[in-house]
Amino acid sequence: MMALFIRAITAALIAIFVIGCTSTPQQSLYEEIGGHQTLNTIYGVAITRIYTDPVIGHYFKGVPKKHLRDRLVTQTCELIGGPCEYDGKSMVESHTGLGIKEREFYILVEYVQGAMRDVGLTYQQENRILNKLAPIKYETIYL
Repeated sequence: MMALFIRAITAALIAIFVIGCTSTPQQSLYEEIGGHQTLNTIYGVAITRIYTDPVIGHYFKGVPKKHLRDRLVTQTCELIGGPCEYDGKSMVESHTGLGIKEREFYILVEYVQGAMRDVGLTYQQENRILNKLAPIKYETIYL
């Protein structure tokens, strides 16, 4: 009787261990939000607003919208676990000499965040993306 009890306990523990080890791999944030299509839409919406903004629009004169959108999509894709590899200029290289102020940086962030809401991302998804993008601030302002 005792041997049967020990076998039952052992079998239960093995089952728990196996089930715990075979969990489904967690999808990346990139996959969770809908991938390239969603990022392309977010940045398309944001860029339209950014280019017409009276405070920051002048920074983008002469920069083709499609080029900027493609760079932002690729960079964000890489940062949030997508299959992309950003091979554009560094943020320091792109922003040196522009003298971008912190306030101006946050105007751009608000447009991107608003576009994320417009396409239906949750606040948690927004915050996770913004967390990945946050270090860029220190590579763009006051240079």
